[in-house]
Amino acid sequence: MQKFLSRVVFLSMAAAMAFQVKAADVPAAPAAKGPMKVLLEVDSSSPEVWHTTIATTNQIMHVVGMDNAKVEVVAWGPGIKFLLKKSPYASDIQSLASYGVEFSACGNTMKALHLTKANLAEGVTVVPGAIGEIVKRDHEGWTEIRM
Repeated sequence: MQKFLSRVVFLSMAAAMAFQVKAADVPAAPAAKGPMKVLLEVDSSSPEVWHTTIATTNQIMHVVGMDNAKVEVVAWGPGIKFLLKKSPYASDIQSLASYGVEFSACGNTMKALHLTKANLAEGVTVVPGAIGEIVKRDHEGWTEIRM
């Protein structure tokens, strides 16, 4: 019986040591440097989506803090209406932009809909194309959240 228990203890210790070696072989995730970078993509004409986008942006701003986060909202296709002066969220956009949130309108969508910078809410910039902006931000390590 003692021999059996000795073998069980030995095998248990060997298994534990093997697990520790395997766990040590797994590289740790690199520590993030600088502020968090979040890209919110809006391609919907739904006011509920727009409301969620504003609420999400406010949550990031208040929970994480703008010193610790960069936030960009990019709108294209039907979502471009979110960034217009006549949008019910135009004053929210202007306010959030004053805190450093970037709002980007797709230039391709604007051309297709015959919109100009004058049609946009205050604080909105125009990027050549939303897809190009999304790909660029992804390459830079931004976290994309499709709204």
